[in-house]
Amino acid sequence: MRCNLSMVIIGLMAIFILSGNAFAEELLLFCGAAFKKPIDEVISLYEKRTGTNIHASYGGVKIILSQAILTKQGDVFVVPSPDIMDTAVEKGVVHKGSIRGFSYAVPAIIVHKGNPQNIEGLKDLLRHDVRFAMANPENVYIGMLTAEIFDRNLSRSERDILKKKVLTYAEDISKLTTYLIMNQVDAVLGFDFLKGWNPDKTDIVKLKKEEVIRIGAGQAGVMTYSRDMEKAKKFIDFLLSVDGQNVFRKYGYLATEEDAFVGKKVEIGGKPEFAEEWITK
Repeated sequence: MRCNLSMVIIGLMAIFILSGNAFAEELLLFCGAAFKKPIDEVISLYEKRTGTNIHASYGGVKIILSQAILTKQGDVFVVPSPDIMDTAVEKGVVHKGSIRGFSYAVPAIIVHKGNPQNIEGLKDLLRHDVRFAMANPENVYIGMLTAEIFDRNLSRSERDILKKKVLTYAEDISKLTTYLIMNQVDAVLGFDFLKGWNPDKTDIVKLKKEEVIRIGAGQAGVMTYSRDMEKAKKFIDFLLSVDGQNVFRKYGYLATEEDAFVGKKVEIGGKPEFAEEWITK
């Protein structure tokens, strides 16, 4: 039933893209919601400088991949993990030789400004007075990382307690952040750049180095469906330029692997491994 519902949602979103003004746009981006804030600004800068019209469709990584496959449209594909990009190449969505990396992100606990609940680590998320939400591990990369982190660092009984406490499984990282900003939860497990999205309303609690298994790494590539691959490549060039990356730095994204160092060597992207039971029912 859940699978059918997901496909209906993906189908409806695809119809919207096809029937809206996407045909009139000069470039169409499919982009993971983890990059929405900076990509919106980069697009605005690029449109002003070049006169190119750009439409961006944001969502969980598996959702945007399904949209691209279903619509067979798009010029640029942007995701927070090389693993997801590898899948896009395998599915014939992205040209392998066009892929470029551009930023890094470390998983962290995001809390309200000043950390009023005094949350110091993963175990505090088990407390009865802490309201907690996470991203959906089925479709959202940070949700996958979250499930993997809990599986590696919490006992069976602790995971059972936590699962009963999860108030919602957000469909993308942008919506996950909204739950926190709207004071519907006290903490979420997201990426460290989320403090840069709302610096006056949020703080981060870093995970212990042994708790971090892998970090996110931005990837951008030209899609095989592109009607103007040269124009798509030029946008990626701008995304990776000094001006483009300055936008990402402004929002708290990390420019280099060294910036993302957590005190030990961890995987850059890669496929998170977690129990099937994390897939929400």
